[in-house]
Amino acid sequence: MDCRVHYWAPEQAREFGARRIHNDIRRNAMLGKSNEARLPDRRLRARALRRCAAAIAAVMVMGAPGLALAATYYVDAAAGSDSAAGTSTTTAWQTLAKVNATTFSAGDSILFKTGQSWAGQLHPLGSGTVASPIVISNYGGGAKPIIDGSSLSSGAAVYLFNQGGWTIDGLEVVNDSGVDNVGTINALGSGTGINRSGIFVDNESGGVLSGITIRNNYVHDVNGCFVCSSSGIDGHVNGGIVIAADVSNVPWASAVAAGYESYNNVQILNNTVSSAGREGIVFWDNSVGLSYFAIVPAAMSNSVTIQGNGVYSVDGDGITLSGVQNGLIDHNIVGKAGLKTVAGGEATSGGIWAEKTSGVTMQYNEVYGVLSAGGVDGQAFDNDLFASNTIIQYNYSHDNQGGFLLMEGQNFVSGTNLTVRYNLSVNDGYSGVKGVITSEYGPLGTVNIYNNTIYIAAGLPSNPILCNSCNASYVNFNIWNFDNNVIANFGTGNYTNPAGWNVAFSNNLYYGNHPSGEPGDAHKLVTDPQFIAAAATAPYGIASVSGYRVSSGSPAAASGAVISGNGGRDYFGRPVSPTASPTRGFYEAVNY
Repeated sequence: MDCRVHYWAPEQAREFGARRIHNDIRRNAMLGKSNEARLPDRRLRARALRRCAAAIAAVMVMGAPGLALAATYYVDAAAGSDSAAGTSTTTAWQTLAKVNATTFSAGDSILFKTGQSWAGQLHPLGSGTVASPIVISNYGGGAKPIIDGSSLSSGAAVYLFNQGGWTIDGLEVVNDSGVDNVGTINALGSGTGINRSGIFVDNESGGVLSGITIRNNYVHDVNGCFVCSSSGIDGHVNGGIVIAADVSNVPWASAVAAGYESYNNVQILNNTVSSAGREGIVFWDNSVGLSYFAIVPAAMSNSVTIQGNGVYSVDGDGITLSGVQNGLIDHNIVGKAGLKTVAGGEATSGGIWAEKTSGVTMQYNEVYGVLSAGGVDGQAFDNDLFASNTIIQYNYSHDNQGGFLLMEGQNFVSGTNLTVRYNLSVNDGYSGVKGVITSEYGPLGTVNIYNNTIYIAAGLPSNPILCNSCNASYVNFNIWNFDNNVIANFGTGNYTNPAGWNVAFSNNLYYGNHPSGEPGDAHKLVTDPQFIAAAATAPYGIASVSGYRVSSGSPAAASGAVISGNGGRDYFGRPVSPTASPTRGFYEAVNY
């Protein structure tokens, strides 16, 4: 059956099949031919009609008004023209102004030519979808195109507002105004700093925004503020890469008033952030409530992944996650954070931390060089206020002034349940003010800290464990389990341990110095763990720590307590039996 169709209106298309068959019968009759012999049987006719219908439908879609195909737009700062079509490399646009004046649709791409630079703010309009995002990227095969927001009085170099379904990929972004912007507290208690960010995705009235991906970007030299002048804007909500919701929620406003703005399916992948402040990478959903009051679970953002990023030389926090359920912080490096403080204002920072979260996993991260301000914070990892059901595993922490781990909780704002396992800490807590493991009251419920290795070099005042403001009446509400850990303490620090009838130390190995506060347990070991080649100076690289393994003949091997739901593998990926006695520490020496 012949379907030579250019374009029909819908009513014409519906008539096509019947009219064509009628014409075939009429022609055969005029020629004296038998229609029974010439016409296909009923099944063949039906199949032919279906083919025609499919072809007609395709034509109707292409010709239907309002159904645009995805387009690719090119931007060339040197040879482009804003009066051109923009849809090819030879008809490229030129300026950010042209891009910012355009509303893009799902599946569109905006490509900036490599090796070139644009000054100002990139703020394109429109929204895509999870399946068909709008993509900002590059073309040309050279150095990443630069978006430079240094000339802006405030704000972000790359900015999205109430927009979902976007991918930002392969840009270099800077935003340094050239002045000291940390901020100071004025007489009215507010700050003097100006909010600045590299990439900023903001949701103030967009409901649930889905499908934000920020990947393969280099963001650097962003002088964000600690104490900011904008009313109601938290200093945490500016820096290198920022995704935020309801940031204009003033400190005393309720979550209901904030409007439950949130995100779903956010990915921050394989970016490099350096010389940024206040934050390196931050996801901050303020709609769930405030740090010191209640959270609203229904308003939490869902499924946020921060993976494969490098964050270096940050004024404040390295990576922060707030207001999220089902979060993953995986295979990142944070090197040197907490480099600045503001007296009387924002004085504390951490490497990687979460607050107001549920079900967050931090794993395979390396954190080093985090500084502590006046002995407060400065840890590699922090399970902060209202952070519940957190798992911290397979991480390498070293040379952090505040320590390896902070467990934050203040009475009724504590989170619940925490698991810390198969991590390595080397020379953390070297100020001696806090502990390698520090509990500030800590989370409620069950805290399981097992199969970690802690190494403290000679001469360091690091305290292996410090429970600050802890008391027996408080921790009696909790179940604290410290099992199968190896602590090689060659330093001068001591232990200040949680107390109470639900606190248990079991099957740990303590080697080196044995201060008065060293915990006692019925199955403790105090013999040499027989490290393969533990170095007094911590190496760099999460894969460079094999020297802190113990030998197969170590007294730690096959002498630990069986832990239910142990994760099934150690730091190195070696299997851990669910039923046989494991090796103490972060390495499973017995090959099951």
